Amino acid sequence: MTTSTELIESPDTAVGFGFAEIAYLIRRFDTEAARKSSQVLRLEEEVRSDPICIAGSSSLLGRGFAGVDDELELEGPAVPVAYALSKAVRWSEISLVDGEKTDTVVHVESDKVSLLMQPRTLGTWFVFAQDPDVDGADAELFLIEEHRQTHPEGTAFIRVKSISGEDHLLIRPDGLGWAVGKVIDPTKDVEEITGLDTAGLLTRIRATRGETK
Repeated sequence: MTTSTELIESPDTAVGFGFAEIAYLIRRFDTEAARKSSQVLRLEEEVRSDPICIAGSSSLLGRGFAGVDDELELEGPAVPVAYALSKAVRWSEISLVDGEKTDTVVHVESDKVSLLMQPRTLGTWFVFAQDPDVDGADAELFLIEEHRQTHPEGTAFIRVKSISGEDHLLIRPDGLGWAVGKVIDPTKDVEEITGLDTAGLLTRIRATRGETK
């Protein structure tokens, strides 16, 4: 089964999906990106489970996110979510840490659709569409700056994955600016660069994403 590139319209607001629904959306498409999405979202066993995926397809049908015309066809917000998960070229796990908890956002980017996915209770996910007019690195910087405004001492950790490899970046406030670091050798301290302004931080995020601009 292939993904359609037509009529892909991202939801304007957050849409909730259960883990069985996400598993079914991933399983529909036999692509390397779909398999990677199952790894990143930690749903590999669920994607392989017939009962879970049947439950997911039934739930999508019941919610009006799918219809039946000879076979099950996706509708509404399920279309861009399935497209992004099966066509993604980059997955960024963004952990936003404060003194009490860690919030995680998974940034899934494909050629036509980019999504921000946030895990919630009982295996559910809130899915937000990234504004197509906003660059992916800028969207991630916005999340980190917003986290700092709420938690002035809060830190962040970005792990960027592609089909061929991955990279990471540790981020913390440094005075009015930022410090970033990488774990080059697990037996040694983090190698840090301090005194970065916002533009410097953005440059480091882009480098972690494999971008040069």
